[in-house]
Amino acid sequence: MNTNMKEYCDYIAQLEGKILLGCDGFVDETYQIVDVRRSATEFSPIEQLKLFGELIVKRADGGVGLEIIAKRRCEGGFGINTGRVPAILGLQPVLPGLYGRNEIDPAFKEFEEICSMESLGDPALTLAFEFADGKLLMSDLSAVSNLSWKQFKDHFGEDKLREMFADVDILGLGYWSLTANFDGLLKGFMSQYTNSRPPRRMFFDFADIKKKSPESFLASLELIRSYSDKIPMTFSLNEHEVNELFLRIGLDEPEYTPDAIVSALTVARQKIGFDELVVHTPDFAAASSASEGEAYAMQDRQSNVIRLAGAGDSFNGGYLCASLGSLPLKKRLVMANATTAFFVTHATTPTRSELITCIEKASDK
Repeated sequence: MNTNMKEYCDYIAQLEGKILLGCDGFVDETYQIVDVRRSATEFSPIEQLKLFGELIVKRADGGVGLEIIAKRRCEGGFGINTGRVPAILGLQPVLPGLYGRNEIDPAFKEFEEICSMESLGDPALTLAFEFADGKLLMSDLSAVSNLSWKQFKDHFGEDKLREMFADVDILGLGYWSLTANFDGLLKGFMSQYTNSRPPRRMFFDFADIKKKSPESFLASLELIRSYSDKIPMTFSLNEHEVNELFLRIGLDEPEYTPDAIVSALTVARQKIGFDELVVHTPDFAAASSASEGEAYAMQDRQSNVIRLAGAGDSFNGGYLCASLGSLPLKKRLVMANATTAFFVTHATTPTRSELITCIEKASDK
């Protein structure tokens, strides 16, 4: 075994730490859209998201009637999808969220034994339409939009909250654009560390930045920045979200190359005052760190993709786990890329041994 792989193997074998991720919860009902039906059992789906969009535009003056085929009903949301990675790697993440009011919804049953799930109520619903090159998500956000820090406090009580937030290594908040009370939840989370040791790092996935007004977005960035002296902040985005970030903070959209993206990330990171900015795309992952500089890792395109919904969350989960120790920036990106590659081809997260195998197969490691 070469020295490069030995560092990955040693790190993954010794992986440990407490991760707390909040605070949403979705049930995803996933469908294919029929393009051509040949018989009662044979059909061809619409394979490309672009072709679906062109169909909608073409029939915009009339109506569009489409047949959908159910693929699966499963868990969804930042907490559970990102938490799946540390859970399967054996870290038992703490996941306060919306998993069922009276009992855990069947969509989350597989996680009860491997996660510390703390449910505040019923999950929101997302209708997901999958294509070979992307996905369309439509969500009823009422359950998530009504979630507040007061609800947290009333549900758990002070003693349970102290236990939940104690000794956390990485604290994550996701889907800012889908959570109306995100800033209030962040303040509540931070209030738990007024007189106790803060997490080693805080992690954010804002999701679709376009959904929120520029004023709301900038206010959230400023709020996060106000805590950055106490906790290093990591902000993760996909290739579309990062361009929206550049636009909203007054930067030009860079070329779609690793070198151009990573250079632009450094400028953006310094401008918004975060410790780390991370971008994941189908072709590469890139990051800029205040302490480690810049890095990128190429991602091999997977040919046998069976699930895309949750791929970005899987990257985030892999990156969080890679951030629990002293793994260098480039290797954190490689580990996150490997987690994603396994997820989209297996519809689940790799075990420790499977993750090592994925890293061994990667062309850039």
